[in-house]
Amino acid sequence: MNRSDSALRVYYMAHRFLDEFGIKWLPVNPEDIIDQRPNWRMKYVSQLAYETGQTEEHILHHVMRSQDGLSMYDVKNDSYCIIINAADYIPEGRILWTKLHEIGHIYLGHLVKYKVTELHKDDLGEDLYNQLEFEADIFAGEVLASKWIMRQLDIYSEHDISEICGISDKAALNRYRKATEDYSFIPANATFTLHRFEEYLKEITVCADREDIDLGHYAKVNPAQQKFRTPMAPFLRKPDICPYCGKKHNKDAKFCPYCGSALQKQLSNIPGVHCWNRQSAADAAFCEQCGNPVLRIRQGFCFEECEI
Repeated sequence: MNRSDSALRVYYMAHRFLDEFGIKWLPVNPEDIIDQRPNWRMKYVSQLAYETGQTEEHILHHVMRSQDGLSMYDVKNDSYCIIINAADYIPEGRILWTKLHEIGHIYLGHLVKYKVTELHKDDLGEDLYNQLEFEADIFAGEVLASKWIMRQLDIYSEHDISEICGISDKAALNRYRKATEDYSFIPANATFTLHRFEEYLKEITVCADREDIDLGHYAKVNPAQQKFRTPMAPFLRKPDICPYCGKKHNKDAKFCPYCGSALQKQLSNIPGVHCWNRQSAADAAFCEQCGNPVLRIRQGFCFEECEI
């Protein structure tokens, strides 16, 4: 199999993986993935060193023969163990990539197909080893920062990808190049992936201070709707229509989300006190509950998956 065919196969496997493990939020959490498979587990070098009574250096040089990670297969028990070096000198983005890289080796069947318990260059030969590393890297990249999701996010640089997906700048640069290539169509599996990430990608407005949101600098502010010179006369007013700007609002709104006018008598907002109300109206300029200005942002940039 040449590299082009191999890359295409791994690409499809990566999107199947995203579907199979129900991944629909960023950044991807490897621990959540491993927890779904009873015969998969992950250990850190420090943990393995403590369990075996060896030094961490011994684990790195004689067990892993790597400074990053290793996937191991226990043939007898049909189980897998991933060993990760999470030393202080290794950036978190690199550790995240290594975890998905090793998961990729397992999911792509590298250990079973080549009948090995560990993947080492000395055991497989340089060409085959490099091919398997190439496949695991493609897998990790498409799972952690699918180019199709990045295109939907309207990213402007590799730094955006690094910040959103939690990967290193070097890995993010590669994903940025992939995301900005010209494509004549969207593959079916990418369409399904985008559908699963629909809630993450959704644009909403939220009543919050920009500084209180981790990715707040991606937020925008919608312009306020211009008000009428005088409110609508009582006989012209309709339910759920703002008498000050004519825009439709929700039934339980206390303030007009478009012009900010109070919709109930003796009601006023407290400037700067945000209530974290989430509104599906992406074009709103004000919070319909407290009347303060809102931010327009991707839902996944502002909330965790468990909060939705």
